[in-house]
Amino acid sequence: MSSVVIGPTRDRSVLGIMVDFAKAVPFHVEPGQWDEGTLRAVEERLAETPCYAERPDSQVIFPQKKASEALMTKWLANLPLQPTGGRWTGVH
Repeated sequence: MSSVVIGPTRDRSVLGIMVDFAKAVPFHVEPGQWDEGTLRAVEERLAETPCYAERPDSQVIFPQKKASEALMTKWLANLPLQPTGGRWTGVH
């Protein structure tokens, strides 16, 4: 078992979405009848589930797309600045 760290969130609805996803897993696979491949398939299916679906289309989030955007933003924010042509930019 690994240690778990719990911290504050800026949006409590994210916790609700995670709980909903956890409750959805048994509808995709029988408890105790999964392996890594099965869980990966369930994860991919849930990643296509719209979140905040009651909001306007521009505010609906799909986890698969949002996760990659958030990771890229975080990665770019942590890049060291390098001089290029007289300007300071992140290394790409």
